[in-house]
Amino acid sequence: MTDILEKMIAADVIVMATPVYFYTMCGQMKTLIDRCCARYPAIRNKEFYFIATAAVNSKPALERTIEGFRGFTSCLTGPKEMGVIYGTGTWNIGDIRKSTAWKQAFDMGHKS
Repeated sequence: MTDILEKMIAADVIVMATPVYFYTMCGQMKTLIDRCCARYPAIRNKEFYFIATAAVNSKPALERTIEGFRGFTSCLTGPKEMGVIYGTGTWNIGDIRKSTAWKQAFDMGHKS
């Protein structure tokens, strides 16, 4: 975890992405956020992108997860939310490539 945290501190841009299970972020993402606690003051002035994917075809169903990301970044100094991608309707392998989320992620990646 120390290596990941040091990379987050050194980064200009951080992409936080998670599958959504039962209307919230996966346990691994929550653990990552929680493990930032000791060094969160050093995660300063970063651009953030949020990506959430789920089988459900409803953006509002993913908002709880996005709000969890926003809760984390609200504790940081100078975060800038640059974009949110809702990968809805992605239950099976390959579904994401059929959605508009794939192109959104590609375009946002080129913009940064």
